[in-house]
Amino acid sequence: MRRVCAVLSVVMLLVTVTPALDLQLTITKKTKLKGDLEDLVVFGGIKEMTCDSDGNIFSPSTRKYSSADNAIVRFPHDASSFTKFSIDSLESLEAGTITDFELAPNGELFVLARQVLTYSNVEVPIEFGKNFILHYDRSGKVLSQLDLKLDTDNFLPTGFALLNGGEFLVVGYRLENGKTFLIAESFLSTGTLKTRVNLNPKGTKTSKGKTVASPRVFHAAALKAHGLIYVLRGTTTEPIYVVSESGQLMKSIQLSPADIEFDSPEILGNELIVREHPPSPSPDASTGIIELTHPTRINLPIFSLETGKITDRYFWYNDTAGLACAAPESLTFIGQDVSAVTPDWAVFEAKPGSSRKRGSSTTGR
Repeated sequence: MRRVCAVLSVVMLLVTVTPALDLQLTITKKTKLKGDLEDLVVFGGIKEMTCDSDGNIFSPSTRKYSSADNAIVRFPHDASSFTKFSIDSLESLEAGTITDFELAPNGELFVLARQVLTYSNVEVPIEFGKNFILHYDRSGKVLSQLDLKLDTDNFLPTGFALLNGGEFLVVGYRLENGKTFLIAESFLSTGTLKTRVNLNPKGTKTSKGKTVASPRVFHAAALKAHGLIYVLRGTTTEPIYVVSESGQLMKSIQLSPADIEFDSPEILGNELIVREHPPSPSPDASTGIIELTHPTRINLPIFSLETGKITDRYFWYNDTAGLACAAPESLTFIGQDVSAVTPDWAVFEAKPGSSRKRGSSTTGR
């Protein structure tokens, strides 16, 4: 009798497991970027973006002839206008760079920016000075410039989030012997360092190969959603570290399977959607030339933040586009229109061809 019950239990478990669905995205709307907005968003290539609750897109903008970001640009989905939040007129930041930014609930913008003392021959920042938290109102006016006492000893800051009580969280990393070590520093509202925590004291394998498709693979990000901050980098080998709005480490979440590398993470309710990096194409054995004979499939797996497993997977065939916004049954991308004779840059709104079995909530950054 026990054996029969055990068999029935296994059968019931197998029946209740819902396999992940592969859902192809269909473009529902396409809006061409034009004029100054196109120039601001496109120069330097696609960056990681986000959206506010009104659907406005926020994108970093790269300073001309440099790899440094000098502004955040806000614009609606129809690309009809834009507001620029620039650092170029601020003391010590005339040649500085933006590390990350955070949207306040009232729509105001906070930016983590760094003074650049030295650029390389190819205009990459290599030596930094002071660090600042900049506060902008919704019109782009600077309300304050706070000198942040960042401890950069064996620490490169890459992510930023607002904490309770006007305090701040800065996350980043250091590399050593093929491993990445993630570090979180919290600051008082005065800019004074409060705590410094090593999130993975033993380090985690940096990547599955010698090269990566995006710096996000080793750059830590801080995503804020439903009262929590999720600290992660673009690989499922590294756990997600969940931090409270008071700056306390609460738990970690291990995603699976391991060795999926990605960028553009967005949180939808209790799920995480990312843009997975496709495998690098192999060169022809006889010529050594890489020949692309068909469009590259881009997967966007959706992970449960409860189990860490993939629940469903969106996909499409535009490898030039970055994920800007995520909402239930709707995604927004910015990239090249690969179907056009002239590959213009555009805002794409897309949805899956069929509905998901599971419900989701709107995205939080």
